[in-house]
Amino acid sequence: MHIPVSTVRRNGSLLPNNPPSIYRQDPSPEVDAAWHRIANINPIAMNADEVRRNGYDPSIVAEWPAEYGFGPGAFVGRLDVFHELHCLDLLRREAHYEHYYPEWPKSEGGAPEDHRVHISHCVYSLLQSLMCSASTDPFIHYWVDVGDEPYPDFSINRQCRDFDAVLRWQEENSVPMSQYRNVIRKPLGVIPRIMSDEYKYMVGLLQKEGRKPSSSHHHG
Repeated sequence: MHIPVSTVRRNGSLLPNNPPSIYRQDPSPEVDAAWHRIANINPIAMNADEVRRNGYDPSIVAEWPAEYGFGPGAFVGRLDVFHELHCLDLLRREAHYEHYYPEWPKSEGGAPEDHRVHISHCVYSLLQSLMCSASTDPFIHYWVDVGDEPYPDFSINRQCRDFDAVLRWQEENSVPMSQYRNVIRKPLGVIPRIMSDEYKYMVGLLQKEGRKPSSSHHHG
């Protein structure tokens, strides 16, 4: 698809506008719905050439089953920007920990290990993304009446891809997670990648002594 690029002035104000952007508001059903829409981690279909161009061998990539209607040679993928927005939303929720995770009170030890690892993964993923893009657009400082140091102006002009165009493409072409997690299953005969014991301990599939517990949960 064609993604338009335009000059956009970033809103870098320390204080929110009046009314504030929905993405800066406190938790509410409307705020959660707005974040849920842009943190769209639905999977997409990729063909073999697209898989190869992104550095993967199609023979190790999961294929979509025929019932999804993508035809032969359709591989399971996702767009990176939506994983990054999912991670940012996770950090937003962590900033409102008591609201989103009342079942894991910090007074009783807090969230389980897989949640803490998820947070660490997201922080590190966003760090690598920022370092990769490494914006060198400068911003200026100006004098203010509340101190002797100049104040930074974070509201700079940026060359931005049209995110709304990307989001529209994602919404029109991706598979809803409910149809993915509840329908897709590993076919017989494939050779799966073996996950580490450390991962299996974290998600409860193994106990430290190496035996499977009586009941286990899957990492979401």
